[in-house]
Order: sequence, then structure tokens, then C-alpha cells
Amino acid sequence: MANEPPKQEPAPEVKGPTPSSNPSSGAADTPTPPGKKLKMGIVGVVGGIMVVEGLAVFFGMKLLGSDPDPTVGMERGLIPTTKPWEESQEISVAKVRVLNSNGPKAMLYNVKVVTRVHHLNQAKVQEFMEGRKSTVEDAISRVIRSAEERHLAEPGLETLKRQIRHELGGLLGDDSLIEQVLIPECMPMPTGY
Repeated sequence: MANEPPKQEPAPEVKGPTPSSNPSSGAADTPTPPGKKLKMGIVGVVGGIMVVEGLAVFFGMKLLGSDPDPTVGMERGLIPTTKPWEESQEISVAKVRVLNSNGPKAMLYNVKVVTRVHHLNQAKVQEFMEGRKSTVEDAISRVIRSAEERHLAEPGLETLKRQIRHELGGLLGDDSLIEQVLIPECMPMPTGY
């Protein structure tokens, strides 16, 4: 009986907490409370449902959707603003001095307005501008008087040009006659020293 293992004596029973049941010992065999497992399971299920729903929407839009139309928002009948020299002519419209008091200080603006028109429309537009000189000057002055200070401070005066083109197109009865409004001179002068 030399191969028999030695008999072990049973360990005495110890009352109180054991090292394996101590919650601060970090043992891996500590059972998780059932309430915490249930919360983790719910979070996992809801997260999984959200991922599946997101993928379904993504692939549904890929299959059913189409690429955006690049022409949406473009107006029909756009006229290119760059034309060869022989097709476009410049017409001097008006030179006005207008007071604008929309900013913190009233400013007096010396503004010169020129339009570019197609050479076929030059005679018609020139005749209108000369025949209605005061009406045209009044429309331009009204635009400048009502302009906000930031519009008059733009480097290219884009807003002012667009508003003047709209006014002149309304007076002419056809917006397409004027290809472009040019403002070669816009000189602000402070008033009331």
C-alpha cells in the first residue's frame, strides 16, 4: 500500500466570512446579482435592435434612393455672364450721390453704375436708359439708400449688384436684357463731422 495517497483530515468549520465570499477580494467565482444581469441583457438587446434598424435604413435608402439631381435649384434660361468682346457691350447707366443712414453713422456714397448687355439689345437698352434717366437714377438711389451697411462693405458688392439688376430688369420689363451690372465706383464719405 505504498501507492495509496495519504488521508486528509476534514478542515474545521470556521464561522464568519471566508476569503472566497469576500466581495472586495475580486474573485472570479462571485455570482452576479440577477437584477444586474437583466439590465445588461436589456441594454444589449436594445443596442442590437438600434444597430439592425440603422443598417436597414441605410441599405433601404441605398437601394430605393437616387443620386441628387445637380440641376435642382437652377433657373431655366440662365445666360452666361462671360461673353466674347464682340457680343457684349457696356452701357453707362447712372452716376448718383446717395445718403445711406442705415449704419451707426450716415454715409454719403458716390456710385457709378454700368451694365453689360448683348450687342443685339444695346440700342433698346440705351434708348430706355436715356429716355428714363430720372426713373433709373431714382431706382438705383432707392436701392443704395435701403442697403444695409454690410452690403455696402462687401468686396465685390454682389448684393448691391444683384438688387440693382433686379430693379433695372423690372423697369425694362425683361430681366434677361441685362447680362451683368458693374459698379466701377463706389466711394463712401462720412457726413456730420
